[in-house]
Parts: sequence; C-alpha cells; structure tokens
Amino acid sequence: MSSTNPTRLTETMGPCESDCPAAILDELTETDSTYASEWRARCRANLFRRKLERAKPVPKPGQTIIFDEPIRFNDGEDRNRFTVIANPKGKAPLFRDPITGAVCRIAKFRTRAYRLINPAIVPKDTTDG
Repeated sequence: MSSTNPTRLTETMGPCESDCPAAILDELTETDSTYASEWRARCRANLFRRKLERAKPVPKPGQTIIFDEPIRFNDGEDRNRFTVIANPKGKAPLFRDPITGAVCRIAKFRTRAYRLINPAIVPKDTTDG
C-alpha cells in the first residue's frame, strides 16, 4: 500500500549528512534557519576539502612520501616516511618502510598532509621505437 501523503523533508529537519552537491546548494533560496545555514556551511566545507585533496600531487612509484603527522602501526611504532611502490592489485599505491622494508597500505592517505621528495623519473619505453 503506498502513501498518498509522502513525508517531505527539509534542511531544517536535521540532515546529518553533509555531502550535498554544489549544484543543489546553489539552487537553495535564502534561509533564516540557523541549523540550515550551518548545514549548508558544512556541505560547502566538505566540497572544498575534497577539492583540495584532489589537487594534491599523486605519489608515483619510486618517490618518497613524508606525512606531516606520524602514523601509529600495529607494532606500536610511529612512522611518517615511506617509499611509494606500485600496487599490482589496485590503483592506490602501497608504501614501504625504508627501515624495516615492511609494505603497508595507508587508508585514505590523501586526507593526510604530506609532501613528496625524490620525484620519480620514469623513462619512456625505448622498445616502442
């Protein structure tokens, strides 16, 4: 049985998600609601944060990546410097600890502040002629 009076939600009813697309935010009219204004601001801040993450340089195999904040691992050690290595099973790179040689994944590494050193120089394949 379907309802003839569907529930209509508005931004003043407490949306918890703050991932509204910019195209929709741009269509909204002015509001006097403090809650709605704060929600819109959170959505805009998330859009800006994601834009900054996409603008970061992408680590390439052979480069060294240094995270601004050390990362604590299961062995209790904090590490912030890694060599980037190719991931044969996915797009996200893997990271090798230069001291222990351990290979690890760092989830959502692009959300962290980092810098790259030793830019990888990848020569063109000379076998293509």
